[in-house]
Amino acid sequence: MSEFFSRFVQILGRGKKGSRPLTAEEAQMAMTMMLQGEAAPEQIGAFWMLIRIREETVEETIGFTRAVRAFLKVQNLAPSKVDIDWPAYAGKRNELPWFLLAALTLADAGYKVVMHGHSFKGEDRIYVEEIVKSLGLPYVPKTEAGRVNSYLQHHNFLYVPLEVVNQCLAQMMDLKLSLGLRSPVNTVVRMMNPFQAAHSVHGVFHKGYDDLHAHSCLQLNDPSVLIFRGGNGEAEVNPEREVTLAKVKNSRLHWQQWHRIEQEHTRNKSNLSLRRMIEHWTGESSDPFGEKAVLQTLASVLGLIHDQDDQIYCLNLAQKLWNERQRDYLRYGKAI
Repeated sequence: MSEFFSRFVQILGRGKKGSRPLTAEEAQMAMTMMLQGEAAPEQIGAFWMLIRIREETVEETIGFTRAVRAFLKVQNLAPSKVDIDWPAYAGKRNELPWFLLAALTLADAGYKVVMHGHSFKGEDRIYVEEIVKSLGLPYVPKTEAGRVNSYLQHHNFLYVPLEVVNQCLAQMMDLKLSLGLRSPVNTVVRMMNPFQAAHSVHGVFHKGYDDLHAHSCLQLNDPSVLIFRGGNGEAEVNPEREVTLAKVKNSRLHWQQWHRIEQEHTRNKSNLSLRRMIEHWTGESSDPFGEKAVLQTLASVLGLIHDQDDQIYCLNLAQKLWNERQRDYLRYGKAI
């Protein structure tokens, strides 16, 4: 065990009166040590669960994110230009991951979109990684971790598993399997923007985490970030509810409310067949929920890219890109 790392556990675990949150500098140092293998597994588990009990602070989030970004920058994962960073870690429970079609629409329009995520076996959730594999979309397997940049040069859309981004982060995510709780690592992997994309899209689930992400991104001077409470925690706008969007752009944090565009309940929890997504993309059928989920999600990202707040204007942009998509892409497995 690292005696030096134990001081961070002591700071967090001294009881109601003696414990305190970490400063940004302490959080950065602790995360750096974990990434460098300088903390024992039991120390790492205790560290994350102590923070999990009270939830991470903005200062801690800033420190963790700085450490991860610095560590990944040394690895030089992807010097190629990436337009949109799209974390996908939550999984969907009661609908299909329609946000994937929004990402593919952007890729088809010429934007380079990198989606990264992690999945847990045995959970009653649909993880986007499974869908990406099933559709034969560009995907970087662990055996080809060194070819991320090569993939990016040939495809506008790419899915990268967390274990390819960083094995240590993937192992920390998997602590959920032994501890039974998600940890603040879920926040870190959404914040890290591993390929230094121009824009980043964060979906969160719990109330207050949009605020945590927004103020952390603002203090990190992130250039362009969209944060909202999405479907099951993914970056997907639920068209059956109003959504509050947080934008960090040009050193400014701006909040706005978008109206729901679906007045009926059209979710189809009883049919989670991938065929619904394929046929909606090809135009063989139009899915009532999927149509509005894709357009609303696509509109929100276009609003970030174009620095536009008007919901109708952004929806019109989204509709245009959607109408112009390559409809045979999913049918024949062409590579965007």
